[in-house]
Amino acid sequence: MSDTAFNDDLLEKELFGGDSDELDMDEMMGIGLDDDNSMAGAAISAVVSPSTDVKAKVEAKLEEPKLQAQVPKLEIELDDPAGTLTVLDHAPRSRNMATNSCRTYDILPTMAFLNQYQIHAATSVSNMRWVFTGGEDGYIKKWDFYATVNNKQPLTLGQRHSHVDSVAKGGVMASYWEHNDVNESGVDVLSPVYSMDVQSEAMWLVSGMKSGSIALWTVRHDEGRRITLLSKHKKPVSVLRISPDEYGVVSGAWDRAVLYWDLNTGKLARAFAGHMSQISSIEFQPWSTQVQAQDVDTEPVDKRASPVLLTTSIDGQCLLWDMRAPKALPQSFHLPKKTPPWATSACWSCDGRRIYVGRRNNTVDEYELGMGSQPSRTLKLPMNSGPVTALAMMGNNRSLVCASTDNVRMWDLASVERRSSVPFQIIPGHHGGTISTILVDETSRYMLTTSGNRGWDGSSNNVFLGYEVTPIG
Repeated sequence: MSDTAFNDDLLEKELFGGDSDELDMDEMMGIGLDDDNSMAGAAISAVVSPSTDVKAKVEAKLEEPKLQAQVPKLEIELDDPAGTLTVLDHAPRSRNMATNSCRTYDILPTMAFLNQYQIHAATSVSNMRWVFTGGEDGYIKKWDFYATVNNKQPLTLGQRHSHVDSVAKGGVMASYWEHNDVNESGVDVLSPVYSMDVQSEAMWLVSGMKSGSIALWTVRHDEGRRITLLSKHKKPVSVLRISPDEYGVVSGAWDRAVLYWDLNTGKLARAFAGHMSQISSIEFQPWSTQVQAQDVDTEPVDKRASPVLLTTSIDGQCLLWDMRAPKALPQSFHLPKKTPPWATSACWSCDGRRIYVGRRNNTVDEYELGMGSQPSRTLKLPMNSGPVTALAMMGNNRSLVCASTDNVRMWDLASVERRSSVPFQIIPGHHGGTISTILVDETSRYMLTTSGNRGWDGSSNNVFLGYEVTPIG
């Protein structure tokens, strides 16, 4: 067989299919081609040794309006009948989000919640009255944040020794319960807590287990009673986010699946297929930016929650989903050149117009909606600061809290381009451990940080700190 015929044969099989026993280069590399890469690969292959027939097929392929992205099939069985995408039918819970106009903040650690194990997940009610944590030990712990702030349980001198001087208040634990899963024999067994989210008034809580089950727990009444298990995932559930209307929950797991659950029926409403690796973060677009001032001469304003969902996976993929379109492909944000494929955290700006993604190579990528798939700018941390594992936006919409292995920093996004000043300040407290969670309350008066690797790479010093935040300027 001549080289020309051999190249033509390979190209035809790559573009238009071939026998199952033939060599599949994409399968060997473990990657899937998106639209741009598929067309680019076809054009490059045609240049190697073009023939008339193959060139005609390539041109026809390139002239198609849009190539369907090759995405992995999820081994998830949908419920029949399926649940409802509740976020499209219900108004979101009202929030008292602070839109501070201050220039920056003074963030000082004052509280230490004593803990002996890694904390993989942390969440709180809307006013941060109750804080819940879970981790490697297999227990869900409930903390009384108000009692902690009011210094009801001061730290001893020995306990303060391992923290900075400003930390003097001890965390007050209100209660705890076992994070029990059910094994194949129907017996309850302890499971590490890989993810967690709580209803805004602490009526109920959801948690992710190692087996792939999602547990729904009572909190306010008959605390710690497991109501039900939602079982569709095949591997540990790494992310849980309650929908803005609080009638649904979105889960992401190590099996690459993102699922939307209807909590009214306990049924699966939709499966999002597109990620190639373990899901690392899920965030709804801030819905308050979607509601505009109502004019008396216009139609009533649609006050439903934003239907836009942001998901990231550990391999660096960042996808944007419009939940109104059930079969539409997600928008993909590309990795910058020379950036390793990795991401464990992403967050929105307060106005919902920008996205921030933490990377392994000491950087944070900023993407603007409607400005293409490439990052608009990249925030570069000092060398050897370590991977960026957690992000959170403050209420002034210009201060970004960024956690890496060496420290927690707060970036002033308005002064990043100025070369005359350092664009960030170091927040004391953490040093030398992987940060799993950053929580900021709705008024931007308090902040919490927890240490844990969430079951992935990284060391933990088991530190759980609380900060008091003061606006400046």
